[in-house]
This record gives sequence, C-alpha cells and structure tokens, in this order.
Amino acid sequence: MNLQEAVNTYHIPEEARQLIHAHQPLGLAGPTGAGKSTLAHYLTLRGDYAPVVSDTTRRPRPIGNDDEVNGVHYWFITDQVAIEKLSNSQYVEAKLVHGDTVYGTSIAAYRTVVESGRTPILDIDIQGMEEFMAVDPDFEAILLLPPSFEVWNERIDGRGDMTPENKIRRFQSALNEYEAVFRNERFYPVINTEVVETAEVIKSKSYKVDDYRQNALAVAQKLINETQTFLDSHAL
Repeated sequence: MNLQEAVNTYHIPEEARQLIHAHQPLGLAGPTGAGKSTLAHYLTLRGDYAPVVSDTTRRPRPIGNDDEVNGVHYWFITDQVAIEKLSNSQYVEAKLVHGDTVYGTSIAAYRTVVESGRTPILDIDIQGMEEFMAVDPDFEAILLLPPSFEVWNERIDGRGDMTPENKIRRFQSALNEYEAVFRNERFYPVINTEVVETAEVIKSKSYKVDDYRQNALAVAQKLINETQTFLDSHAL
C-alpha cells in the first residue's frame, strides 16, 4: 500500500470520535501570514491551551538559523511509519498534500494534550478542519484574518523566504480559506489585529456576536477581492 491508498481508504475510528466529542479543540485556520502561530503561542503561555503536534512525512524546514524541531513543530516520520499508523487507525484526521506528503493529527498526540488538562489547539488547514467537523457535528473553527490586504502582504514579504511563485501559490490557497467563511457557517472569521485583543475575542467568544461576525465577513470579502486582483495582475 502506498501513501495515497492509505490516506484515501482511511476511516476515522470510533475512539477518535469519542475523544473529540468529549474534549473539543480550539481550531485555528487561516492563510500564511494570518498570525496563527503567534496566537497559538500566546494562548499556550497563558496555560489554558496547548498545541496538538501533527505528524508529517516531509523533512524539517529552516526556521531562522535552525531547523524545525521534532516534537515541537511536527513529528517528522517516514512514509512507512505513516502507512503503518494509517493502517492501524491511529489518526483523528490525515490528508495527502501535493501528492506525496502526509499531514495527520494522531490520536496519541491529541490525547497527550487532553491528559495535561488543557484545551487542544489545532493549527491545521481548512480540509483538516472540515474533517473534524465530520467527526463532531458540534465542532466549530476560527478562521483567522489579517486586518487588511496591505498588512497581510507586508507580513508575507517580511518573511523573506518565499519566491514569487510560492507567494502566488500561497495567495491562491488563501482565496479558498477566506471563502470558507461564506460556504460553511461553522467557520467563524476573527480579525487578528493584535494578539492580546484577538485572544480575548476568542476566549470570550465575542466573535459569535452578529455585529462582530458581519464586520469580519466584510473584511473577509475585501481580502478575497484584493487577493484576486493581485493574482490577476501576477498570473504565472
């Protein structure tokens, strides 16, 4: 069995369904540059939350002068280990990206956070969030938005690690993420202006207030429009 077959035939086990239903996570989705990692780090320092470290079959990437750390950024595993874990129903969700890389949330990693007494933070993509929604009909997710296209573009350029081609691909992916709040009401848009303020919006659940939601939807629509304009003028 290869990776694609293992992912395509995977069925979420009942153990995972019960775990998610009993201990719902905080789901943080959003495009590159939305500030998910910074927000997750802040919430973790507050002590009430902890990230669920995902598995991946890709190699560690550079971060500053070092590489990503095994067990901190991801659990880096081989293709064969991923196939074995999929065959043994050890994931809550798993997906194949770019046809050759598995990303997955293991039951063991999720349970580790639950047993620490903290709320699990999921920093996964839209597809992964929707898989969690399929597991638990009560699960909802945050879609983190930059406050404006200009701020978002500056954040991405400031990373200094992205080619023009990669930037365009990230923007194309971002369109799908921004549009998720319009096609699925279980995604709640949250405008990430400043980390302390954004964390309070999430902890208080004020993003569910209609005035806040309508304002955030307007920001999401503007981001969609301006991202599409950028893509139209920078077509590969």
